[in-house]
Amino acid sequence: MTLLDETPDTRYLQLADTLAEAIRRGTLQPGDRLPSVRRCAQTHRVSINTVVSAYRTLEDRGLIEARPQSGFYVRSTLPALKMASAPCGRIEPPADDVLALIDTVFAAQQNPAFTNIALACPQTSDFYPGGKLGRMLSSQLRRQPDLIGQYPLP
Repeated sequence: MTLLDETPDTRYLQLADTLAEAIRRGTLQPGDRLPSVRRCAQTHRVSINTVVSAYRTLEDRGLIEARPQSGFYVRSTLPALKMASAPCGRIEPPADDVLALIDTVFAAQQNPAFTNIALACPQTSDFYPGGKLGRMLSSQLRRQPDLIGQYPLP
């Protein structure tokens, strides 16, 4: 299979979309190993860097994961597909006890002694993409190894 050059997307995005579609259709099942970077580059007639960029894009989308010394695999738990929401029926007003609870929460938030610690440290990758930051840091340190380990005197 080769990629079309006529589309406006870059080749790595075309490849990422092709692989994402294979995952969505079930051609690539959760836990399946993706082709090696070299084999994928040969199959799709693209450069190795294109395949690496496509695989990183799929990692960022949460579809695949890299396993050290092993390769890339389809994640066992895939993100939920975004589907168009169906029109819902009639919405019932909340019960009085729910309204009372909401009033209590809002009143507590107005109290200056109240500290909402739930927002202190979000635990999702949307707020702190550790994997992506790590790759960016590694890339920068490969280009400028003197950034770490040396401190210029003032």
